Amino acid sequence: MARSQELQSFLDATRDAFATSGATAEALSVADKIFSTANTTPGETANPDAVEIPACKHLKAALDGAKAEDVPVADLARALEAIAPRLKWVLRPNGEDDDATFKACHANAVVVGKDGLEARDDIRIGMSLLAPETRYPDHRHPPEEIYTVLTPGEWKQGAEGAFRSPGVGGFVHNIPNIVHGMRSKDVPLLAVWSLWMGDDT
Repeated sequence: MARSQELQSFLDATRDAFATSGATAEALSVADKIFSTANTTPGETANPDAVEIPACKHLKAALDGAKAEDVPVADLARALEAIAPRLKWVLRPNGEDDDATFKACHANAVVVGKDGLEARDDIRIGMSLLAPETRYPDHRHPPEEIYTVLTPGEWKQGAEGAFRSPGVGGFVHNIPNIVHGMRSKDVPLLAVWSLWMGDDT
């Protein structure tokens, strides 16, 4: 099935930005599985109802900041900007008991996968947006995950792990089921995540 040029440009830009992120060989191997699979067999085109939620008001500032960075990050930001109006932005899964302040300060959107622009279950690619000075709760999941970082922010791994900054254009690699979380500082945090769903993990 044919994939739209906008979506292909986003996938290519995500792959290219991760390739220049300084990622470890292990993380690059995960990226290769994800993007090779994406480009070998496109999924079914989907048209979810576009939805914005309160935290989306921070998207423009995040994208403007990312577009001012070096080429791989700037190219990814422009590709993301082109598809953003078509995305279904939602709150984090299983966050029904989150307080109202946090609900107003975060948003997630799937680009490839369930509720995304391309329906498939072997990979899942999307993005997370945090308002300034927002802490995303620790969580875990079976699929292995990589992040491409577009704006300043900090990540942690392990229940007692310290926060660290991968830097704009940097990477985060979460092995299956590791506890992890993230937080923004004085600017919105924007990052693209990619999950490998193809193994029994």
